[in-house]
Amino acid sequence: MEQRLQALEDRLEIIDLEDTYARTFDERDGDAWSSLFTADGIYQSRPVGDAPPQTFVQGRAALQAFCTDASFAGIHFLHLPQLAVAGDRASARIHLEFHGDYAEDAGAPRLGMRGFYDVIYHRVDGRWLIAHRVTTAFAASRTRCSTTPPPPRSRGPTGTGRRTGAKRRRGLGPRRSPRSTPSADPRS
Repeated sequence: MEQRLQALEDRLEIIDLEDTYARTFDERDGDAWSSLFTADGIYQSRPVGDAPPQTFVQGRAALQAFCTDASFAGIHFLHLPQLAVAGDRASARIHLEFHGDYAEDAGAPRLGMRGFYDVIYHRVDGRWLIAHRVTTAFAASRTRCSTTPPPPRSRGPTGTGRRTGAKRRRGLGPRRSPRSTPSADPRS
């Protein structure tokens, strides 16, 4: 029973660690984000072929600067990790989406990335930390945002803002207010 309880606590702690990872990076809180890694922790992109990874950051000071000085801002959407825990070591694959932009440059592209993290964790002094994180992007995009406002919406021939030719709910008759008298007809 004690082992099962410990396994559940380990999983919950790692899930909480991943939540804090996403939130602190999104907030550009480099001190908090880098504290989630071991002292010699690594964040890197997956190398392609024989080329070195495009991003390789090691050690808390470098991780802190990487987060704080990021040229873009955004939000992570993480799935629950697929975890394997063995004593004081664990590994996970975490599917994700990231959406962001370059807040300092209104004409810069918006970012979109879908992929996964492969993560190795170590328990250090009773606390789970990230030892090595590899980002694999299998779909990434950069789209330009138009600075031209959209054209005004058509208000229809009567100028009321109502759509013309709106479809009526098939076979259900007119919508009834929730306070209308109940009917024996199940369609109402």
